[in-house]
Amino acid sequence: LEEARRNSASGLLGFHPLGHHIVCAMADTQSTDAGVYAASYSSVKEAHDRIRDAVTLTPVMTSGTMDELSGRELFFKCENFQKVGAFKFRGATNAVRKYAEAGGKGPLVTHSSGNHAQALALAAKQAGMKAFIVMPSNAPVVKVDAVKGYGATVIPCKPIVADRETTKDKVMAENPGAAFFPPYNHPDIISGQGTLVLELLSQVPDGRLDALVVPVGGGGMLS
Repeated sequence: LEEARRNSASGLLGFHPLGHHIVCAMADTQSTDAGVYAASYSSVKEAHDRIRDAVTLTPVMTSGTMDELSGRELFFKCENFQKVGAFKFRGATNAVRKYAEAGGKGPLVTHSSGNHAQALALAAKQAGMKAFIVMPSNAPVVKVDAVKGYGATVIPCKPIVADRETTKDKVMAENPGAAFFPPYNHPDIISGQGTLVLELLSQVPDGRLDALVVPVGGGGMLS
């Protein structure tokens, strides 16, 4: 964070829509023994520039009770106030907009039990593209209805990973030229999710953060 503040002061880190400096320093894409990282500071910043007119600048909230219980000063980045109710809208919007910039026309395909399904469905609607969403039969009805409400076609499958994949492959085969955007393991999805941290670090005063605590499912946000 100290390095980030120096870079911010020297004008190396760009800007936030509210005019705040982004106090985040991340390396550009680097080669490792395992290959190349899927995301970098540059790709996250590009994603932020690409989607900031579409996403909600979610609030950072505090809780005296939680501070007392934890013995720490805590800041909560409330992505439950994001469109579709989850951070997943960031990644889906970045991926779809970048795809469209490259000339992509759709249709779009994914498999998801809920949040990414809604996110891709809404991003596709905003881009004027068709979307086919494979959802397990045990997905919450409210989320299935939301996906349909955004105009996407829901294709049910058995609630096991293998059937998600085979059903997705069938949908792709039936729709030549379709583009598949997975829920988390995609560089443009990861870069889009990272925009929430750019906001967080600009919303919390300098010197107040020592660590980030991140929940992990597929790993898209943490990456």
